[in-house]
Amino acid sequence: MRHTKIIATVGPACDSESTIDAMIAAGTNVFRLNFSHGTHESHGVTYARIRSAAARARREIAILQDLGGPKIRTGLLQGAPFTVKPGETLSIITGDFLGGPGRLSTTFTGLAHNVRPGDRLLLADGFIELRVEATDGHEIRTTVVDGGEIGEHKGINAPGVPLPTSAITAKDVDDLRFGLSLGVDFVAISFVQSAADLRHARQLITEAGADVPLVAKLERPQAIDHLDEILNACEAVMIARGDLGLEMPLERLPRVQKEITRSARRRAIPVILATQVLESMRTEARPTRAEVTDAANAVDAGVDAIMLSGETATGVNPPRTVMTLDAIIRDAEAGPLSDTSRVAPDAIPNDHGHALCEAAVTLANQGDAAVIVAVTRGGRTAKRLSALRPRASIIATTDREEVARRLAIYRGVVPLCTQIGDTVDSVRTLVGEQIVAARLVAAGAAVVLISLDADLTRSDANYLKIHRF
Repeated sequence: MRHTKIIATVGPACDSESTIDAMIAAGTNVFRLNFSHGTHESHGVTYARIRSAAARARREIAILQDLGGPKIRTGLLQGAPFTVKPGETLSIITGDFLGGPGRLSTTFTGLAHNVRPGDRLLLADGFIELRVEATDGHEIRTTVVDGGEIGEHKGINAPGVPLPTSAITAKDVDDLRFGLSLGVDFVAISFVQSAADLRHARQLITEAGADVPLVAKLERPQAIDHLDEILNACEAVMIARGDLGLEMPLERLPRVQKEITRSARRRAIPVILATQVLESMRTEARPTRAEVTDAANAVDAGVDAIMLSGETATGVNPPRTVMTLDAIIRDAEAGPLSDTSRVAPDAIPNDHGHALCEAAVTLANQGDAAVIVAVTRGGRTAKRLSALRPRASIIATTDREEVARRLAIYRGVVPLCTQIGDTVDSVRTLVGEQIVAARLVAAGAAVVLISLDADLTRSDANYLKIHRF
């Protein structure tokens, strides 16, 4: 069983019943709903489509709501996209109007107030570079340094320009309430700069009467400066290399990616690697050798999940892209774990539960067990085991659907929603029948059974056994 999880973004290229089915069959564990695009109505339809597809496949598939955040974008154009060339002038004007050759609109009011002559502006994922010549707080006059084609709703990055904005916009608040009403399993907060952004999001979630894990998207250098406090305030972290690679010197990005991964691993926080993983598969049937190596190195570094964005949202063949990433991950996992992947987490409590989890990993390794079966109602046992990175897969059996889905993002964990019984004997019977029927293990295979509970007076709550089904 594959350990590293695959997150796929839903978009026009895959938002159909048959394609969602094919993507689940290809190996998708989590679907991402990108609220930078689409409407509540369209996302509601997609949400229902994913839930139905997961039920047909009898798989625990999670849904991640990704809030748009304070992304600076160009506005609509009057007519087709146009091309700018080096040396030409281009104005970016605050407002909501149709742009065209020589002028673009943006509704982000703070940009014209904060840029200064000599600042750099990057458009369209950094392919177009502009140099600021002057600004009056309303209109920014620039000179094109690197040209290219400009379309509608293109992102604008302003490296080094202070933009003191909250990570959660008024639109995000509305989108968040809608996502919670649907029942999303995770919420990703874009452009997180400090733990305060996450506390704000959690307050909104609490006020809505919900309790949903937060994914902190690291897209600005300020987030790296506050990495420790951010990791202490979220349930997972995403290395969003697109904007991050534009907001800081490009050559620094690989080092920062390793730093985030190591820091998150030490805290037992799931790490998601995102952006341009198999970018060439947006238009081609095969990835480049460099992309294959990049994805394999991420597996070796110990990330929990790899996310596909435009590759599946607008790519030519989303199921094939998922299948390709699945094959890359499986081959990378066939080799020995690197020292980076084996980083011992500091955040796991040094209690009897930790001792039992370490013993379960040792028992599985030395007893040649097919899997470790974690009997867990809240998911904590499976999360602890995942942080220890055992060679064996962890089948997390729980009787709560929402817990099973939220475990879909953890490396090495195969969630299974089933009856788990109240005694050791009933667990062996119920769980054994379920995992054999689901073809997660073969009949007669040796497995390690583990259950943890803080109450040491319960004779049936803390146990570790090796058993043959």
